Amino acid sequence: MSGVVLVDTTLMVLLVVGSTAKSLIAKHKRLQDYAVEDFELLGLLIAQFSELVLLPHILVEVSSLARQIEGPARGKIQETFRALIMTAPEIPVQSIYGAQREEFRELGLTDAVILYLCAMSLNGISPTLITADTGLADRALSLGYSVIDYRREFQD
Repeated sequence: MSGVVLVDTTLMVLLVVGSTAKSLIAKHKRLQDYAVEDFELLGLLIAQFSELVLLPHILVEVSSLARQIEGPARGKIQETFRALIMTAPEIPVQSIYGAQREEFRELGLTDAVILYLCAMSLNGISPTLITADTGLADRALSLGYSVIDYRREFQD
């Protein structure tokens, strides 16, 4: 595959925590359903694309969730997260575009903004979404967007 990829919140937490130290995955409060193999597979999936793009809405959620670990690991995770923010391009999407979508009521602001971005063309290429949220994946697929449903394709 080529083009751009967008990683949803939970998998982005996995990416940040695992990139800090694989051993932290098992210790992290929000990653109980994931193992080192999931982190490695996620890395392989992302590597198939030319660019990982970030959304401010996802970054805010990741900032809160990734910090849910005790001790010095928290600071190390924050440094990894900072490095990601400093190197990957961020696509600023105003919240109004998510709030205007039909999916806003059911899926919430972040998922509605994700769907808005999936409908956009970035340099002539629509982004592919990698998500472990089957509700979001189902909606994105029903709209004809490019989606990798991590939970269904790799965890079931």
